[in-house]
Amino acid sequence: MPGLVLHAGAVMMCAHPPGVVTLPAPTQLKVLVGLQPVATVADVFVVGGCALTSTPPFCTTVRWFQFSARVLAGGRPVLVQPTPPPSPGPATGVPAPGPPVVQAMQIKVRAS
Repeated sequence: MPGLVLHAGAVMMCAHPPGVVTLPAPTQLKVLVGLQPVATVADVFVVGGCALTSTPPFCTTVRWFQFSARVLAGGRPVLVQPTPPPSPGPATGVPAPGPPVVQAMQIKVRAS
């Protein structure tokens, strides 16, 4: 499914505000959109400040389910966000069932 290419600088929130989703260490740094490295299937998004608390914390990472079948960066498929953002992402918090909400990202580069 086509969508906008997700990048390391995208602003995302956990499904349980005020949790913030970040990509602290992109696995590739050569392919950029909007001066930010594109995210690939090898990247791990981290959740900080999830409002749901338990032992251990409810949301700790995000697993992205939608990626390009044709566009690669560093030999790995790039992650895509269905258009138009902002919207819930095609992903889920781990181990939580809720998708992250993409609040801001680049809107020029698409992949399918």
